[in-house]
Amino acid sequence: MRLHFEARGVSSELELEPGTWTLGGAAGDGIRFPGLPSRLLDLDLREGRVWVTCALPRPVGRAVLVPGVRRWLLPGEWIRLSRQAQLRLPAPAQNPDTLALLRSLLQAGEGAEHSAAARLSCVAGVDAGATFPLLGATVELGRLPTCGVQLGDGAVSRRHLEFTAERGRHRIRDLGGRNRARCNGRWLRSGRLLADADVLAVGRSLLCYREERRSVAPSLTSLGRGQPAPPAAPSAGGAG
Repeated sequence: MRLHFEARGVSSELELEPGTWTLGGAAGDGIRFPGLPSRLLDLDLREGRVWVTCALPRPVGRAVLVPGVRRWLLPGEWIRLSRQAQLRLPAPAQNPDTLALLRSLLQAGEGAEHSAAARLSCVAGVDAGATFPLLGATVELGRLPTCGVQLGDGAVSRRHLEFTAERGRHRIRDLGGRNRARCNGRWLRSGRLLADADVLAVGRSLLCYREERRSVAPSLTSLGRGQPAPPAAPSAGGAG
């Protein structure tokens, strides 16, 4: 697993084997950067994913991660280690959505994956590791089986949030849950238009919003006629 470290304008790459690593400034830390507290982070590298737990509050993505919460680090996200240092999981070099879509089309009898749709990735909480595509004009989030995004978090209301599609993004509305939601660490304003990589805190869960990917543009009609697929376009940016 490759991680990108940056401090005072100097960058370096870390190649780590799967397993659990401690990161801090002490001699006993598996990954040592002088000046950091001892055992500042625990990094758990499993099945191509990175999970992070902080000993002290640290900004991860667009929200602060509190101590003791295990969070899934998504490709392209940063962990702020100090004022001068940060750690990032690089985004893939190719657009994974394009590759997933092409693979699904080449499988006989299989429909295309909805990987290009806007989605919520649960990065912390009982549903951590799950990704929910936001399909349709409106999608509700809550504990009810009728919700398009159903969470098992007992602190989430039965019907907690509503997402309304708007030009590749989503406008969010609070449905009056007993626990108010936060967006990027601040109380959520109902009617807010979400931006890519916004982090929602709902109940005891954290969800990262990713807007619709418009770079996925192979000709589905051509593929259906047996014509060769075009090469995958390079990734447009740092969010994965």
